[in-house]
Amino acid sequence: MKTPLATRSTSYSAAIVSMTLAALLVLAGGQAAAQVSALKRQQAIQQWQPARKIDRSKLARQGLRVLEGRHVTLVTDLESSPAVDELPTVVDMAVPKLAERFGIDPARLADWHVLAMVLVDRQKFAAAGLMPPERHQEFPQGLSIGHELWVVNQPSDYYRRHLVLHELVHSFMATQLGACGPGWYMEGMAELLGTHTWNAQKGELVLGVMPEGRDDFEMWGRVKSIRDAGESGRVLPISAVMKIDNSRVLDVESYAWAWALAKFLDTHPRYQQRFRSLQIETLEPDFDERVRALFADDWSDLQTEWKLFAGTLAYHHDIAAEAIEFPQRVGDLKRLATAARAEVSAARGWQCTGLVLEAGQSYEIKASGRFLVGAEPDGTTWVAEPDGITLEYNAGEPLGKLLAAIDPRPPGPSSPPRPATSAFLEPIAIGSQGRITPKRSGVLYLRLNDSPGSLHDNRGEATVSVRRVP
Repeated sequence: MKTPLATRSTSYSAAIVSMTLAALLVLAGGQAAAQVSALKRQQAIQQWQPARKIDRSKLARQGLRVLEGRHVTLVTDLESSPAVDELPTVVDMAVPKLAERFGIDPARLADWHVLAMVLVDRQKFAAAGLMPPERHQEFPQGLSIGHELWVVNQPSDYYRRHLVLHELVHSFMATQLGACGPGWYMEGMAELLGTHTWNAQKGELVLGVMPEGRDDFEMWGRVKSIRDAGESGRVLPISAVMKIDNSRVLDVESYAWAWALAKFLDTHPRYQQRFRSLQIETLEPDFDERVRALFADDWSDLQTEWKLFAGTLAYHHDIAAEAIEFPQRVGDLKRLATAARAEVSAARGWQCTGLVLEAGQSYEIKASGRFLVGAEPDGTTWVAEPDGITLEYNAGEPLGKLLAAIDPRPPGPSSPPRPATSAFLEPIAIGSQGRITPKRSGVLYLRLNDSPGSLHDNRGEATVSVRRVP
């Protein structure tokens, strides 16, 4: 939710640090740059004052309950219930996970503490002097300012916890990293790490999950927003997501896009390490330019996979299994002179054959084999062949049916930058036998039809032969 970058200042110490920064900037080399960065971060962190002190007995007389945890003092006007009273435990379990995620020394967090307000009646909190500064009091759902955060009560236990964790991430990033970065990244990280599973009986909290079902996450609404956009052809390009500005109140769809991009980059095996390196850049005014520079060499591949992810998003979406291994050099490819064979796994998304098919030339594709594409609740497996099975359909085709796509882009980076391709969103149905005549030359990719959210129980593969037709 909307988070001010700073509300208080320590002008004298800031001036001293600024003079020190200026002196260090005169120095040359990476060591000086690292010192400047560290001092700038320390300056930003020092601007955040500790949370205000509260009078527990006075709050009790005003009808407010105070719940204590190691890292949180939570004030609420909600009646006692397990889902409310366990919130301090959830926060205490989340803090070390955030420390690990952002590379913060746990020793630094021994005394780290936030004041959290979970509220129904804003007037009650205003009378108690526990609302944010006047210019921030119109927040619709949640707000974080340094070591203090506010969450409006929600109709579901899941979404209440989610918003508490969302605002906690803002507080953690601001007070431990110095800033949260631009709007899309700030909200994307809070949504990413606020998306969770919680087992109260076992005391298990997992952050950053991919939603696996509708029950808890339907109220949250992010998956539905992206699915609706994908079905109507309104997938936002990455550049548009990066323009999301949380200096104004955002709608659910904006939060959904910020979450989706953060989740995709944070989980994809090729992009994850680079994305996670950005957490040390949150103070930099050219943050977005640094993002583009990080992904410049494979920007077209990234945009292509992003379009596919956003256009096919499913509960339990397996981003790693859907990752496409694009060829990086011309030498990785082979022009099909006569015939070739390939194995296509049922447990993965689009798979590169390394074969270049020429525009205007016809090719015959045949496939054989038996593989698993799911199971009944009692464990009975669904066995399919390349024509698919009609027990279930995905994107209008039978489950397990062999599909093909032709990527017309040359491998590796090029200048000018290559546009993304939509070929993977417009597959060619092949089945056990088919013939294709590409309109444009390109690399052949194959997959066995299934939802990206249902690959986890697939097993086996199909054998495919591709023959150039004279």
